[in-house]
Amino acid sequence: MTSSYNPKTTNSPWPLLLMLLAVLSLVAAACGGDDDSDDAASEETEAAEEAGAEAEAEAEEAEEAADSEEEMADEGSGDDIVLAFARFFGDCEEDVAGVTDVNQATTECEVIQIIENAFNAEDNGIRVEKIGGQAWGDYYTQLTTAFAGGELPNVGVMHQHRLPDFAGRGLLMPLDDAFANSSVIDFDDYTAPAQAAAQLDGTTYALPFDIHASLWHVNVDLFEAAGLTDGDGNPIAATSPEELIEQCEAIEAATEAQCFGHDWFEFGVGARLFLGLVQQQGGSLTDDSGAATPNTPEGQEALAVLNGLAEYSDVTQGYTDSQSAFLNGDIAILHNGTWVVDQYSREAGFNYVATNVPTLYNSPSVWGDSHMWVLPMASNEDPAVSAASVAFLEYLYENIPGWAKGTGHIAPRASVLGGDELADAPQRANYADTASSAGLVPSVEGWAGAWDALAEEVNATWITGKDQDTALADAEARMNDALG
Repeated sequence: MTSSYNPKTTNSPWPLLLMLLAVLSLVAAACGGDDDSDDAASEETEAAEEAGAEAEAEAEEAEEAADSEEEMADEGSGDDIVLAFARFFGDCEEDVAGVTDVNQATTECEVIQIIENAFNAEDNGIRVEKIGGQAWGDYYTQLTTAFAGGELPNVGVMHQHRLPDFAGRGLLMPLDDAFANSSVIDFDDYTAPAQAAAQLDGTTYALPFDIHASLWHVNVDLFEAAGLTDGDGNPIAATSPEELIEQCEAIEAATEAQCFGHDWFEFGVGARLFLGLVQQQGGSLTDDSGAATPNTPEGQEALAVLNGLAEYSDVTQGYTDSQSAFLNGDIAILHNGTWVVDQYSREAGFNYVATNVPTLYNSPSVWGDSHMWVLPMASNEDPAVSAASVAFLEYLYENIPGWAKGTGHIAPRASVLGGDELADAPQRANYADTASSAGLVPSVEGWAGAWDALAEEVNATWITGKDQDTALADAEARMNDALG
């Protein structure tokens, strides 16, 4: 029969019994003894006391060890591989502490934090610990510092337009072999824009998590008042620049509302619409050599359309002002992104529809980007660590539906877009086509600086009245300076 006694978890009675026997033996010796026996008894007493104290100390140490083992069991094994996880999207650990159901999320931050919580709750020998969490505007400065000698993550988020700056310098781990050997990740399931986003010069460096893109956010009540809905009550999409201006004229004639709105000066939103309109005409912002080419007939046409829309808008509105005016029912069309769809669905007090940016020229195209996950080379040199990082990428791949459903971003996988996992998510069917028409920015090093120069120059045409031809010429020169 096997004993259930465990010295690390059982409060042993033996130390106390030993002390009691020692005391009894001393009493017996004292009753029948002389001076020598008294001395012997004294020595035995001291020895017994010392033995008892040692036994009691051992018992306390054993109990502390048992408590420590229980705490470790609660917190996870000390042998877990710990992955440093760098991302933006904000800090919300306290808001969703212990939550593992992504359906409870209401923001981007909550979705990604819950995914992280759920991964850490699994018994997989890997634990993810977030570093960062700041706004995306500060993220790349800190990431660059980390590559220069700071705290380098094992897994990090990266926009498509930033990938060439890091992969082009050999800082990111190529992932083609890892994906080919994975039983989870099917890279062929990604849409064409997503595959292109993750690659540089034919090598895959990232796991795409979404496509986020420009959308038309429409107040259908105002469209209906202007006679611009079809037989099913859907807003009619313009098919040319001229028809778009006619719609604005009709809306402002029939209502007191502003026709068009977007952020005219803060975050380069005008440059996003400019890019999409150039690409709809078959143009590009770079040539085959990678040089910037915004000053083309397509660029001149696109900038003219933007300035035409400015006549039916308020160019003093930034991101927050234009959004507030739209949600208050004062703007018919708001040009913004996928990330606000769920918010607007909750907050709009009118018939709201999110839909594709209209195709005004030959081919559908809109500005798009991708949140992707990358593995820095230097922090994944240990095979065990790199295997753990790939395992986390596999988990993120499996959670793309939850991310798309909880954020409004477009799932970059064909099987998700064609499945029923997003069937109950608001508005998604209205802009599913954007998954294949998103026009990503050119994959060239230094594009972030070039993009800032473009945004500043096109903004100047409606903010300060800068001549459009001059603005495009200056944009091209400044962009190429940034590209080196």
